[in-house]
Amino acid sequence: MTLREATPDELSRWDDLVWGNPGGPELYQCRTYAELKAPVWKARYLVHEHPDREPVHALYLYRRVPPFGELWYCPMGPRVADADHARACFEDLRADGRAFAVVLEPSVSATSPQDREDLIASVPGMRSMPDLQQGQHTVLVDLRPDEAELLASFRQRARRTIRKTDEAVVEHRTDPEALAIMWSLFSETMERAGVDHRHPDYHQDAWRRYIDAGLGHFVLARPREGGEHEAGAFIIHRGELGYYKDGGSRRTKDSNGLQYRVQWEAMRWCKEHGATTYDMYGAPPSWQAEDEDHKLFPLVQFKTAFAPIVDQVGTMQLVLKPRVFRAWDRVGMPVYRRLTAKANPLFY
Repeated sequence: MTLREATPDELSRWDDLVWGNPGGPELYQCRTYAELKAPVWKARYLVHEHPDREPVHALYLYRRVPPFGELWYCPMGPRVADADHARACFEDLRADGRAFAVVLEPSVSATSPQDREDLIASVPGMRSMPDLQQGQHTVLVDLRPDEAELLASFRQRARRTIRKTDEAVVEHRTDPEALAIMWSLFSETMERAGVDHRHPDYHQDAWRRYIDAGLGHFVLARPREGGEHEAGAFIIHRGELGYYKDGGSRRTKDSNGLQYRVQWEAMRWCKEHGATTYDMYGAPPSWQAEDEDHKLFPLVQFKTAFAPIVDQVGTMQLVLKPRVFRAWDRVGMPVYRRLTAKANPLFY
């Protein structure tokens, strides 16, 4: 087993290599995401190599937290095909020894909480951790059928609402005015939902970076000609993957149903540009879909109108230096959280 630094040639092709990982593509493993997290988190582009398995190209973010050492984080990764491959990657990290702990989000499918518990129990030093990225549980829409078949695959409420909003004016835009409109919709929605979110500069910088990279755009909807923008989404597209990153809408009579139209038009656009899968990013675990106390429960009825929830095992933390980690967990992390709370209440 080997964990090595990516070569200059691999770095020049990093995003393409990530797209070919055995566990499938992932935007949070690409260079744009690493650039977004800098300078607080620095990037290591590493390659896991194991006999008789495809290599895994993994982005590890790290930060030095004196006096404890290096804390690592592999966002939505490593992108492995199964639990055995994940365990092999975890052993690479143990042998590497640079980090005192590594936060991991392996692309291992789950059908129940037991799959997560079994994986954690099978790895010495592994502990459970609350999910950091909402995409651990998501809704994936298969875009391969033709439009009529795709629309017919949705639940009745989605089909009915899409047809009811056929007078809507939908715009695909990347201009500064579109960013301002989207921020207004997004921030209003986050405040209404009482959801913790990062500083406005973080979200807007992320949108600009993906736009500048040729990957992102806004989908904005007005109920009719002459109406105000009442709903919108930020969409990322690369190759076969369309990705619904952020959304927002006003709570008005005119906005009723417009988010369904926004999603339908985003899917149509992604399909026309070669995507075969549309990731709606973020849902409760399928086994908690009826739990009204889950923070993402308000999204369930909306997103599952397009397709069912699919699950991964979620976020976990590999403790490599137990004594250091205990000090970090008890003292260091609370202190660092307080110091960084204004810039980022989520720390990671």
